[in-house]
Amino acid sequence: QASYRRFCFDLYLGHNRKVTSVADPLISPLYADEKLVRRFPPILMHVGKNELALQDVEEMATVLSSVGNTVETQVYPSLHLHRWGSGSHFWAQDSLLRIDEFLYRLW
Repeated sequence: QASYRRFCFDLYLGHNRKVTSVADPLISPLYADEKLVRRFPPILMHVGKNELALQDVEEMATVLSSVGNTVETQVYPSLHLHRWGSGSHFWAQDSLLRIDEFLYRLW
């Protein structure tokens, strides 16, 4: 999974025509300085337990929490695309309900 993740990063960054690096805060807010991170709005992140983005979501939640930002994460047992896939109606409803509650509480 780690090599596939690196492959995806490489493609996202332009492959042979790379214009930046994964450490660019415009590519990954994980690398933004603390002053900027403090200005982020409340954030809600949903991810599936087997998704490539799981590690990024966990790391971003840690960064946001460390500066006192409001952050909530939900890890689902299926892929995040469950909202659009068949057979996962419960997880889709749960995800949408959590989004609704988050927005109602914080916005």
